[in-house]
Amino acid sequence: MVKAFVSNVDSPFGHNVSRLLTSTIVGSRRPEEEPEEDEEENEDKPKPEAPPKEPYVVVGTMLPPRASANRVVSEPGPMVETGNRKKDNARREAIEKYAVAGRTPKWVSETVMPGDRTTLRDTLLDCDVIIYDLVQSLDEASWAIETLSEMADQFANKPKTFIAVSTIMTWARTKGDPDDPDAYITEDEYRRRKPHPNFKQHLAIEKNIIKHGKKSALRTYVIAPGLVYHPGDCIFHYLFKAAWHNEEELICYGDGSNVAPTIHLDDLCNIIVETVETLPETKYLLAIDDGKYSLYELTKAISEALGTGKVKKVPKEAALLNRDLPQSDFDMLMVNVRLEPGHVKDMSFEWKFEAGLIESITQLIQEYKDARGLTPLRIIVHGPPAVGKTFCSERLAKHYEIHLVEVEKVVQDAVARLERRAAGILGPDEQDDDIDADRDLLEELKEAARANNGKYPDEHIINFVRDKLRSMPCRNQGYVLDGYPNVTDEAKELYKSDNDDDGKDEKLIPSIDHSIAPDHIISLEASDDFIKDRIMKLPESAIAGTRNSEEALVRRLEEFRTANTEENTVLNFFDEQEIHPLSISVETTDTDKLMDLIIKHVGKPHNYGPTAEQLAEERRVADEAKTKELAQAEEEQQRREKEEGEKHAKSVQEWNSRLEEIRKQEQEVLEAQSVPLRNYLMRYVMPTLTSGLIEVCKVRPEDPIDHLAEFLFKHNPGNM
Repeated sequence: MVKAFVSNVDSPFGHNVSRLLTSTIVGSRRPEEEPEEDEEENEDKPKPEAPPKEPYVVVGTMLPPRASANRVVSEPGPMVETGNRKKDNARREAIEKYAVAGRTPKWVSETVMPGDRTTLRDTLLDCDVIIYDLVQSLDEASWAIETLSEMADQFANKPKTFIAVSTIMTWARTKGDPDDPDAYITEDEYRRRKPHPNFKQHLAIEKNIIKHGKKSALRTYVIAPGLVYHPGDCIFHYLFKAAWHNEEELICYGDGSNVAPTIHLDDLCNIIVETVETLPETKYLLAIDDGKYSLYELTKAISEALGTGKVKKVPKEAALLNRDLPQSDFDMLMVNVRLEPGHVKDMSFEWKFEAGLIESITQLIQEYKDARGLTPLRIIVHGPPAVGKTFCSERLAKHYEIHLVEVEKVVQDAVARLERRAAGILGPDEQDDDIDADRDLLEELKEAARANNGKYPDEHIINFVRDKLRSMPCRNQGYVLDGYPNVTDEAKELYKSDNDDDGKDEKLIPSIDHSIAPDHIISLEASDDFIKDRIMKLPESAIAGTRNSEEALVRRLEEFRTANTEENTVLNFFDEQEIHPLSISVETTDTDKLMDLIIKHVGKPHNYGPTAEQLAEERRVADEAKTKELAQAEEEQQRREKEEGEKHAKSVQEWNSRLEEIRKQEQEVLEAQSVPLRNYLMRYVMPTLTSGLIEVCKVRPEDPIDHLAEFLFKHNPGNM
């Protein structure tokens, strides 16, 4: 078993290098040794044991977690089977190559926690091959080479291979031939390379690594790649993202004349694995493709292939405003150095993008879309007039962030463009070679409209709509086509293929252009009576100026029903193309349930998803809503407590008032009840008792109680 260590296996570099290593049989890329002439004489000698036919086992480290709470974890796109084996395999491979920060690739057998140098040292000593990305792990790579060099005696019998993948920025200030400014600096001149000021430490570590490679037990290599591009978050991603989002112009910093050497990540990985396998004599390798393009040429190619084709040059200082462009990436974009690789051109692997980014831009963009799931989402909403197609189309366009295509607006925009060009008013990138043809077409449209009650010919409407569907925005994000086409002939003409060989059998199934064909057909169904009743309930102001007046609506419904019978409907055309419509009755489905059914049928959006700024804004809005909710809850609680306090105080006051009233009433009752008793006492008891007490006071007997008793007994009125 041969173990290889790869730094940051969750980065695009580490992810793809480890993937290629685990799919490479150890020794499979080494050239076969020719038998020696005296082979027969050496038959008795023991032959060296052949290496086992097994792939490399990969261990590695992970990227350190980022502190930013607003970080967006870019997930690869979902795998959607199309039935085309070649396209499906390419999409599956692009998704597998897409690295997700913080996620260990399934082919990596073991990972070491970042910062755990003790475990990392033991892991490195246990590996036969060590591969470090200097751009992302500069300090750790420096520590690793020093550690391995100090302990080289321990693996003298089994030498290790150390490969450092650096950057061409260590060549950024290298001067070329003063007599020939266009001459290229060759790989052999690496000893005189001069770095960019921000990459001096990289150069120092490169030299240190090569120096430690002089030990027989430690073979070291430095590979300096050009600007590495791939479908993930590469140095050109900000351009791909802006172009896919239909930015009016892509930004080129500076004058764009600087020559930026490049290489695709797949080719760089093959160079690394080839170095691991063949152990070349050359210790310093330039990994650069044949594309000697300037920054402006690269930006222009991306814009033309994915965007509007427009490029705007801005001062270099404007890069400070671009949050998607780190300082290190900006430094690399501004590099201007003409380099010529050497040994990599003699390697035996098959290059993927040897000619460079521009020559392979179509394939690269397809990988970019496949890896990120940025496939266009194309929807048609079909149904009778006034059934709710426009409302549904607008909701779908907003939910999926795709383009709403309304035939009337498309025709108006096309006619307005023809009128503008006929008047000699051209856009910044428009040519004047077709102005006469545009004038003729405009005149033809106006004559046809005058002869047909303001309606343009169907063939021109179809051409305008087809041009819209083939526009870059619709090719990037997709579209929702509102209520069109309505008849089979329109659908056949709109989606007909320019290649007659695309169809299976043109007599049975017409050939269609799959690059603009819809993915989903939503058919809204309702009876004429339901639609008429629905329109009649609308206020007159909502109907005025529309085609939903009573007479117009009846006519439109009749035309639709005539063109769409059970036997002959445009839905059958799409059904034959394996694009099966989803039929929904709006009579029995409310608006929210209708949209839920459609969204469930269509699936998730095919776009980038929320940005870090959008996520931060959503969190801010959610936090504000939560704070407001808590404040309202606290205010409500205080209000309730105040009301309860006031209610309690009022209840206590009422209780006290009632209690006082009761006491007063009881006092009055007692007083009323005590009047006869008082009268009785005052008449029969008190006079005698008073006399007795006076007598006791006068006499002062030894036993006053007994004396009083005798007095009362003697003077009892009853005894007299």
